[in-house]
Amino acid sequence: MTRTLTVRKPTRRESQELELLLEGEISSQVRRRVETILYHGLGLNGRQLAEALHVHPNTVYADLQAFEREGLGCVRALPVGGAPRRISDQQLNAIWHWAECLPRDLGLPDPRWTLTNFREFLVNRQRVLKRISLEHLRRVLKKKSFAFGASRAN
Repeated sequence: MTRTLTVRKPTRRESQELELLLEGEISSQVRRRVETILYHGLGLNGRQLAEALHVHPNTVYADLQAFEREGLGCVRALPVGGAPRRISDQQLNAIWHWAECLPRDLGLPDPRWTLTNFREFLVNRQRVLKRISLEHLRRVLKKKSFAFGASRAN
């Protein structure tokens, strides 16, 4: 059983503005909100909207409630949550560059990188970073599909 939707449908002018937004380059979140509002204007209920957009029904209801509350202002990009980044793009590129090199090619005694010796190399020898935890370094390397450590046979 679906919830009853008491959210107003977009006006013709609002629909035209939303369609223009779809033609431009927008984030996936903004695109979902725009499509939710447009499909709601066509008469789809919450469950149908959720199936059409491949999202949870609660997401549809939240988007429609935001439209009811804020109008077209709800489709602007929402601020990104979380703490600000502490590693710049330049530092990321440097980390990934050094990860591709073998330690022996850089005059180090180790045959391959471990997280610990790679972190020491970045912080003490190259001074790419002041400090970084092993877990954060592991996640940064994982973004580019680097994996340090012993390979395990299954």
